[in-house]
Amino acid sequence: MHPFLLDIGGFKLPAYGFMIALGYTAAIFYLYKSRAIACVSRDIEADLVFYSALAGILGAKAVFAVTYWSELGPDLASRCIYVFKGFPYGFVFYGGFAAGAAAFLFYCRRNKLNFLKTADHFAPALALAHAFGRLGCFLAGCCYGSPAGGAPGVVFTNPLCEVPQAYLGVPLHPVQLYEAAGNFLIFGALAWLSRRGLPRTLAPGHLEKVRGKGRAGGMILAAYMLSYSVLRFMIEFLRGDDRGGSWLGLSPAQALSIVAAAAAAFMLIKIRKK
Repeated sequence: MHPFLLDIGGFKLPAYGFMIALGYTAAIFYLYKSRAIACVSRDIEADLVFYSALAGILGAKAVFAVTYWSELGPDLASRCIYVFKGFPYGFVFYGGFAAGAAAFLFYCRRNKLNFLKTADHFAPALALAHAFGRLGCFLAGCCYGSPAGGAPGVVFTNPLCEVPQAYLGVPLHPVQLYEAAGNFLIFGALAWLSRRGLPRTLAPGHLEKVRGKGRAGGMILAAYMLSYSVLRFMIEFLRGDDRGGSWLGLSPAQALSIVAAAAAAFMLIKIRKK
């Protein structure tokens, strides 16, 4: 589509990187505006965003490298060069989610924060940032859809985009836009739910209510995991890029979506029983 937003005098502004930065900024702005609900300090918020985002980027790239390792080159050196040279592209969301969640948990444990309540505060921001990231995918042409056939599709013609040569000029399912729209809807729903009752401070020993009746920690996080897993499972059927193999007719992302959805459902059941 438009892999570079600017190309002036040798300076190129990658659309994907710009949208990632925009999503990061939008997520921080949301957290800043909603801090009164969760009573999280600026320092804690900034640290959690930085360490979780850094771990998420590295985790997403690492899982991508493991998943497609045999396809990255004929030998170890060429594969490593491919991974680092093409660092701006090639990420696996669930790898980033797992690594980011691990860093998030480690920080919360180390600083004696309630992990589930803190995660509830950050979950809408993750959906918002992810939505912008998928818009970046659309502009760059990565994570593209399969041929649309008679359905409405989008045509990529720029040879610099990530769509393979064989698909240039072919109407494809705009799966990046589908997922972006889904993430924006998830963000809106989670932000609304957050304002309906989670208003306890995050540090143990400071359980002062700010507004509403409050609710058990983990509900917003579980709602995010369940809704995104369903969205991702359905969109995978329309993806046209290499999905990293198949297991019982499902892509790895679909298998992980099932696991994530089951975990989220289990969390919601436990929360409902409290």
